[in-house]
This record gives sequence, structure tokens and C-alpha cells, in this order.
Amino acid sequence: MSFGALAGWQAWLALLATAGLFSWLFFMKIRAPRVAVPSLLLWQRVLDEAREMTLWERIRKVVSWIVITLIGVMLVLAVMRPAPSVTAASGGRRLIILDSSWSMGAETSAGETRWERAIAEARALIQSSAGDEVAVATTADGLVEGPSTDAVLLEAALDRLAPSGGEDSDWPKLANISKVHFLTDGTVPRAMADLEATGADVVVQSVYEAAPNVAITAFEVYEPGDPTAQAEGYLELANYSAEPQQARLVVTRGTREVGDVQIDLAAGEAVRQVVALGTEGDARVRARITAPNNALAVDDEAVAWIARAEQLSVTVVTPEPGFLKVLFDSLPGMRVTYIAPGVYDRPRQGAEHVLVFDHWVPPTAPTKPALYVSPMVTPGTDWLGSSRDESKPVWATADRHAVLRGVDPATVMLERARSVDSDAWTPVARSATGVPLVSVQESTSTRGVMLGFGFLEAESNVALQPAFPVLVVNAIEWLGRPTLSGQLRPGVVAVDAALTRVMSADGGTLPITAFGEAQLVRFPRPGLYLAEGGGMRTTFAVNVGDPQVSNVNRTSLSEEAQAQSAAARANDPWWPWIVGLAFVLVLVEWWTWHRRITV
Repeated sequence: MSFGALAGWQAWLALLATAGLFSWLFFMKIRAPRVAVPSLLLWQRVLDEAREMTLWERIRKVVSWIVITLIGVMLVLAVMRPAPSVTAASGGRRLIILDSSWSMGAETSAGETRWERAIAEARALIQSSAGDEVAVATTADGLVEGPSTDAVLLEAALDRLAPSGGEDSDWPKLANISKVHFLTDGTVPRAMADLEATGADVVVQSVYEAAPNVAITAFEVYEPGDPTAQAEGYLELANYSAEPQQARLVVTRGTREVGDVQIDLAAGEAVRQVVALGTEGDARVRARITAPNNALAVDDEAVAWIARAEQLSVTVVTPEPGFLKVLFDSLPGMRVTYIAPGVYDRPRQGAEHVLVFDHWVPPTAPTKPALYVSPMVTPGTDWLGSSRDESKPVWATADRHAVLRGVDPATVMLERARSVDSDAWTPVARSATGVPLVSVQESTSTRGVMLGFGFLEAESNVALQPAFPVLVVNAIEWLGRPTLSGQLRPGVVAVDAALTRVMSADGGTLPITAFGEAQLVRFPRPGLYLAEGGGMRTTFAVNVGDPQVSNVNRTSLSEEAQAQSAAARANDPWWPWIVGLAFVLVLVEWWTWHRRITV
């Protein structure tokens, strides 16, 4: 037997002291009250009368003493949390790994979640460690506590944990591990080869229980190219249960409800819905689904962000706006200010999201994302690099980049190109002779796009081609509204190299980890996040949105693994039963005492 709060000898000493204390209290003589009576003759006759005592009358005081002492011992024993001793193989370290998949939050028939069941089993394993060193880890966070023999410290670590995804994380690594307990529901399959290769005895303990669930498995917002057209939300809803259900889908844009529909879902059916979000309103979009039988809550809600709901503030520094003014005046999603080069003042930056420099370069580098159109580098502005001109270049090559999306080089004819030689710029489009025509710059301090040609008739035909609005709008969007591609899910995500800070909706800052040339951020939960860097700010949505997580009605665990977990549950902690038995003994003693049975 092991004790969670004390060493073995300390626990037995405490139990003996408790038994002695309660025995002393039971047999402690209490001075009887004095009562004045006229005569003792009557009482003397009663006391002198001889009567044979029954066996119960002889032992009832001893029985009462034993019961009261047992009550005290049991209460103290429950505080010390005894458990059966289970020694690790070879007496070495033990590692408890909890599956952090979102499916672990599914509710069971007993009212607890799978995660709560796993935590209870982890506590039982800690209590039964019999002095062995134990470490606690999760599939998302890695090692979180230990190795340690301090059960209180290990259980405090369990109290801090919660499901947080991490489906693709590596197994926690720890030296000299002889036994590994993996507590999982098996909804997200995991390769066990790496864990078993450590040589440790691996025991997979299942907390799985079949449960019905209704989920939003996908949610994206389509923003049309025409700012006057309304945005639309595309959702996929699924019913992972054996029975049909009627679900309710509510979609809001900010505080305004834009959709409320009842959807009949057959057993195992997935349907797609399109919801009109309107042309104006808040940038925040939230969808929520409810159903009568719904075990998992984390996939009932999804969020999205309509980037074009917020106007971009653009400052154009140019001697003559020309074609740029014609273009920007036709884009209602942008608020544009035109100023002459002589009026531009670097300290005034702050109100605009993007700067556009047309045939002019500021004397010092701007702190905001900037588009440079045919920059003319002078001796006082050589921070940008050295420039050289090429006559009649031919647009020959183009990389896959967001700035060039939808641009057809075959329609572009250039009379002159001005390139800038600098290691800070990365060419994404070149002429046949290798001269950069479109270059980008991306770092934690700055973000820029450089066009080596202008829009004047003497320089190119771009202003009269479809490439003109596409190229300029792409550049402005990439500078002022950078996005992360694909559906983002909680867990570790590679983010833009220019980002310096990522914040959650509650204002907390997430750490950014450099891994080689990539930057990694771990998103702990679904929701909207704000990112800053390179002089820009962007908001993006993170959703669970994964059928593999939402289908909590299945498991990849074998029947053997589930049978092993059933045996492991036999080692549940004893203290709740001890408290219950002590309570029953208190009731028995109270009832017999009032009926003069034990006194």
C-alpha cells in the first residue's frame, strides 16, 4: 500500500496516533453533575438489587469505542489517500502521457468528459507509484512535470492541464523510462513505433466511450473581388451519431444575426450550407451549431474574419497621381490620400496602413509597408540600394507569389525598367536578361513591394491592361492585409517571417519560436488572433474544423487495449469509499446512541 501525502512509516504513525487520541477522548471521565435529593434510601435499594447482565450489555461500550475509533482512523486515512502499490518494471521511472486531442473533451454517459476520466486514472497511477519517480506529459505540451516522487506536485500539474490539440506533436522523450502509460480515446490515430522503440513497457489505457456529436467541420468566408458584392460564408456540418438529429445553425456578423436555420441531419450525414453575410458590417463572423445529442463542445463554434470589412488607409506620395488616382478612386474598400514628395514627412506616419511611392524615394526608410513604383534612387536615398535602367525589357519569368496572382505577363509591354540591386530585396519576376521587374521585401522591421516600371505611357502599357489593377491591388492587399493560407487549426503553425507578435482575443501574447528559416507559433485554442510585424497588423481565424476530431463515435484502439484499461480502472483511489464507509458508521453510532443501544 502507498500513501499519496506521506511516506509509509509516517502514515502508519499518524494512524496509530489518531487511534490513541480517539480512545483517550472516548474513555476520558467526565465529572457527573451533582443533584440534591431528600434521601438516598430509594437509590440505595436500586443499586443493591442484583441483576444478571446480558452479553451485549457487557460488550456494547467496547463496540461503541471500536466504532468511534474506526471513524477517526478512516477520516485520517482518507486524507492520506491510500492506494494499492504498483511498482514500475525494474523499479525505474514511469511516464504518464495524456492524449491532448480535442476529442478528449467529449462527454461520457456518466457526465464526465474523457479528459476528466483520463485525469482520474492518472491520479490513481500517481498514487500507486509506491515511491517510484513519475513524470507527467501530454501529446501537445510534451513533458510538463517530473520525474518526481512528490505526488502533490504531480497532481498539481494535472490540475493545470486541458485538451489543446497537438495531433502532430512528437512523443515526449525522457531517459531511463521503464514503463509508459498512454491515456487516450483513440479518436486520433497515433503511430506507437517511436514510443515502443525506447524499450519501455508501453501500456495503452483507453478512456473511450461511444458518444454522439454534431460539429462544424469547415468554415470559410468568400470575399468577392467587387467590394459592392456581399460576402458569403461556406460551412460544412456533420452528424456523427447513430440517430438522425435536427440541428440549429446560427451565424452572426458582429452583434447582428445574419442566419438562423434548422437543419435535419441523417445519421452520419455531412451537409454544406451557404450563408449570405451582407455587403457591410463588422469584420467578425461567428457560426454556432446546437443539437439534442452533442458530446463535444469545442467544434460547435467556428469563427472567420472579413478582411475587407475594414478600409485600408493608403497614402500615395507622387508628383502626379494620374492612373493611380483613377484606380484607387474606383476601389471603395480603400481610403486614399495623395500628397506631393515635398510634403511627405516620415515622423507623421502612423495613420496609414500602406504607403505608395511613385517615382520617388523618401530620404529614410519608412516604418510602414510600402509599394515602390519605378523608384528613382539618388545619392541621398541610397538606403534602398543602387539602381540601373534597362531599355525595352521582356517579362520572361515569374515566381508563384501573392503579388503576381492573376497577372498575365504576356499582355505587358515595357519600354523601360529600373531595377534596384540590394540583398534586402527578393526578385519574383525578371526580364529575359535577369533584371528584376517585381521584387518583395519581408522582415520583422519592414515589408515592401518594388515595381521596376511605372504606369506612364512612355514607360509601359500596363495602365491600359488588366494587369494594372490586378498587380496594384495584389500588392496593396499583400502589404496591408497579409493572410495565412489554408484553414488554420490549433497547434503548431508556421507563420509569416515578418511577424513579431501574435496575440489572442483576451490580449495574451503567444511566443514565437524560430526553427531554422521558419517561425512557429502554437495556437492553444480556436478563436480570432491578431498578428503584428513589418509595420502591419492582421487578424486571422483558428478553428478546430476537422472530421477526424469531431467523429468521437469511433476509436482506433483495439479491444485488447480497452480490456487493459478496464483492468487499470480497478485501481481507482480508495479514499472516496473510505469516506463513504466512515459516514455510514457515523450514522449507525448516532442512531444507536439515541436509542440507548450502545450506551
